[in-house]
Amino acid sequence: MYKLEEVKISDIPDDASQALKDEIGKNTTSSVALTLTHDQRDNIYNPSKGFLISGTGEMAGGVLSGDKNFTKFYGVASTYFKNFDKMVLELKGRAGVADAFGNSVNVPIYERYFAGGANTIRGYREQRIGPRDPGNQQPVGGDAYWVVNLEETFPIYPNLIKGAVFFDTGNVEEKIGDLGKGSPVSGIGVGVRIKTPIGPVKLDAGYPLDDVPGEKKALRFYFNISQGF
Repeated sequence: MYKLEEVKISDIPDDASQALKDEIGKNTTSSVALTLTHDQRDNIYNPSKGFLISGTGEMAGGVLSGDKNFTKFYGVASTYFKNFDKMVLELKGRAGVADAFGNSVNVPIYERYFAGGANTIRGYREQRIGPRDPGNQQPVGGDAYWVVNLEETFPIYPNLIKGAVFFDTGNVEEKIGDLGKGSPVSGIGVGVRIKTPIGPVKLDAGYPLDDVPGEKKALRFYFNISQGF
């Protein structure tokens, strides 16, 4: 994949994070990415066994020109186990790193990794896990992250509605060298999976197990249209 993107950031409030202020103006990103995927699942939308492995490498700037120079490597692996006849256990892991090079000192905030919310670690608000601005405590993302999801699904109404229980954990680190050094942030919860004509719909309720600066521990609800059921 080749991507040519212009990002314009303007009219931000005075109390915005410094990482966002550093990106004020127009910046062009020119990048090329290669993704390799190996899919051994028995069903794309309703897997009960098999595994999926996918990895992507991306380079922006350098010989490709543009205003930003960085590299990114990220991947995902998931495996499925059928148990108790009709129940399915999914184990999913994701990780990624990003690094600036050349005349770019930092990876731009809109290319960094964030976690928290419906698609990463449930029980927390969107993108609230990871490095914060020391001034206003707003999330600024990081150059490295990892997330592990463990989810068990079971039928409620055959071929239409499933229930789920889950455990999510992971973290976002400011620099690549910090990957794996920070304490993981985890959440647990329950959910419902509904098969619809527009795709599988996920309804989840998650509760945080760890304290996050500026965030209250509370049950949070998520609505999501996923690629899998």
